[in-house]
Amino acid sequence: MSKDAPAPYAIAGKETILATAEAKVTLMTLDPGQGIPPHRHGAVTDHTFCLSGTAAVVLSDPEETLLLSPGDRATVPPGRVHEVANRGDAPAQLLLVQGPGAYDFQPA
Repeated sequence: MSKDAPAPYAIAGKETILATAEAKVTLMTLDPGQGIPPHRHGAVTDHTFCLSGTAAVVLSDPEETLLLSPGDRATVPPGRVHEVANRGDAPAQLLLVQGPGAYDFQPA
């Protein structure tokens, strides 16, 4: 998927803070039950920081679930299939830092 194509999912809020050829920083809000479907990135590492609420980063191969509360962080290396979901009863706000490398979103 091109970096300019719309995301293949809908969440409560998504604000790009920074977008360069080597990094992308996004502030995301997920309402309860919302999530980002399974996907991978070809070059970038995802660093997900939980600012509020409760979220889960679910990784594949091997299966692993990282539960995030405010102040927690999850790191997903390039190529690893993962998804992110709000597992709480209130909105979850996440800061996503991606890089270095060209951003892409590859549905899995």
